[in-house]
Amino acid sequence: MKNKLSFICIFILSSCATLDISYPLCDFPEHSPFPGGVISQTLRINAYEINEIDINQKNIYFCQVDKDHWKILAPISLSEEIKPIDIVKNGQSILEVPISNKAYRESKITITNQDLVSPPEEYLPRIKMETELGKAAISTLSRRFHTSLKMLLPTQGIKSSEFGVKRFINNQPRNRHTGLDLAASIGTEIISPLSGKVILVGNFYYRGKTVFLDHGGGMISTYSHMSKVVVQQGQSLEKGDLIGAVGQSGRVTGPHLHWQIILSGIPVDPELFLEPSL
Repeated sequence: MKNKLSFICIFILSSCATLDISYPLCDFPEHSPFPGGVISQTLRINAYEINEIDINQKNIYFCQVDKDHWKILAPISLSEEIKPIDIVKNGQSILEVPISNKAYRESKITITNQDLVSPPEEYLPRIKMETELGKAAISTLSRRFHTSLKMLLPTQGIKSSEFGVKRFINNQPRNRHTGLDLAASIGTEIISPLSGKVILVGNFYYRGKTVFLDHGGGMISTYSHMSKVVVQQGQSLEKGDLIGAVGQSGRVTGPHLHWQIILSGIPVDPELFLEPSL
């Protein structure tokens, strides 16, 4: 009996010694420390410490690189001050991230339909309701994470307006442009750039026909001004699945896709997530 127990112990120790734990690639966007960019860093921490990490009190997207290292991703708001951001563990700063300025261009457009510039009073309840629906959708926090965040371009088109543009409509300052506009012919296919779940579908006053996708970990993407939608709320999508088609619904001056990436409720530049061009 003693010899049998000794054999079992030796087998267990041998198995543990040869156990090869496989870790993912953790293919996140490059570190982009400017307003509208992302903090993308690798930290030496233990697994039990990951929930003690804090960056501006925002949810953190993470991936385990190896036994002692984690890759973390956090958004930087377009309105962020140009000063260092602290990465904090259990209340103590462990890394200071310098933030640099980035110059964004100005865009001045003219919209003749005054109902889309200053909506009539009867539309205000609808706009308020749609705003609340959008806020709830981008606040979704599901506990699943991608180890690779490299995305496909959702439609084949021409970049007509980049992220972060300072906009003026009829010479009046408006909100910053918080997405990437891709101009294309009506009917051009729109695909899911990354696997996810449809959490909201609607025909909005400003956004037009729109889809919100949840990619897990506080990452949401949106697709607006579509001509048609071919997915339903609650539907799971794989990378490359069809979402719908380019259109000019909502407040637009021409057919295009308005594509957003929102991390922890903060819009960031979608181009940071694109797969490298071949």
